[in-house]
Amino acid sequence: MRHVRAPVSGERYADVRFVGVRIDGTLEGAHFRDCVFEECDLRELRLVDCELNDSDLLGCDMRLLDVRGSRFGGVTLEACHVVGVEWHRAATSGERPLEVDAQDSILSFCSFVGLDLRKRRFEGCTMHEVLFEACDLRDASLRHSDLAGAQFTGCDLRGADLRTARNYAIVASANRLEGVRARLPDAAGFLAGLGIELERD
Repeated sequence: MRHVRAPVSGERYADVRFVGVRIDGTLEGAHFRDCVFEECDLRELRLVDCELNDSDLLGCDMRLLDVRGSRFGGVTLEACHVVGVEWHRAATSGERPLEVDAQDSILSFCSFVGLDLRKRRFEGCTMHEVLFEACDLRDASLRHSDLAGAQFTGCDLRGADLRTARNYAIVASANRLEGVRARLPDAAGFLAGLGIELERD
């Protein structure tokens, strides 16, 4: 894998490692395959008609990244700081959904609206005040994630894995929950909106 200082608009990159680079402003029409971004600063970067396939972002600062019109296929985020990203603005289709998995990352104040997130993994993440609206989360994994303040509305969570997820409050009447995997006491979060008061002995 070769190392490159910083990507530029309109170029295609394959099997390239970007380490510790600051990418700011606008990156347009760049394509990445089998690439690694390690400890890169992508704050407020505008990705315009870019494409990332089978690529990893490790320890990157992605706060307020603008993904409008870009595609993500087989992308993994690990130990990244991803705050305020509107993932639903990425370019998606029935055949090419948003394929982003995250591990041990901060994804607070992100929004996912109308996205196909089947079998996606958001594990060990801090996901405060995240918006999931009309999302297909069937068989997705949110294990070990902190979902304080996260909103789930009109989502299909059938078969989703929330074991060891915590601080979630999911209104059962507003979502599909058949087959959700959860553990007590955190599963009490499914009683949200029912007016039930729980007491500890």
